[in-house]
Amino acid sequence: MKLIKQLCTSVFIAAIAVSAVIAGEQPVAIDVVNNANIKNFVAHNNLVFSAAQPTDEQFKQLSQANVKHVINLRAADEQDWDEGALVNSLGMSYHAIEIAGAQDINIDNAKRLASLLEELKGESVVVHCASSNRVGALMAISAHQQGADIESAIETGKQWGMASLEPVVRKVMSDK
Repeated sequence: MKLIKQLCTSVFIAAIAVSAVIAGEQPVAIDVVNNANIKNFVAHNNLVFSAAQPTDEQFKQLSQANVKHVINLRAADEQDWDEGALVNSLGMSYHAIEIAGAQDINIDNAKRLASLLEELKGESVVVHCASSNRVGALMAISAHQQGADIESAIETGKQWGMASLEPVVRKVMSDK
């Protein structure tokens, strides 16, 4: 049974990657993104990335690298500038799912993020929060919702940047 759940998780993650190839989206210039030195930046495939908070200049580099969408998981009161306006002015689409803290790490928000990623599949997207911890937390819950066992889901979350929210994620998955 554990093997089946791990296989389901692998299939879910692979589906995101395959959808990018099938859609024929122009690939992101990964060398440009790597030169931007965005903290906690991880390429999950050729079109889906997670990161900590990019700076204005890093957003410009993401745009130049052909990133089409930015998903911000930070709460509005965490930022003293209009990230959405900057992202849109650079020709990228801006999406926000406000995750203010541990209380917002839940199945509903994980489903919201998974649904948005599914809607954007085949297009380049960067998902970020302040450190990528919230990104990883929601991706772990999403993996668990897709059938992964808790340990496999936790590993998925860590790959997406989860760190200090692991106990919260374990509780959410255990309460399921």
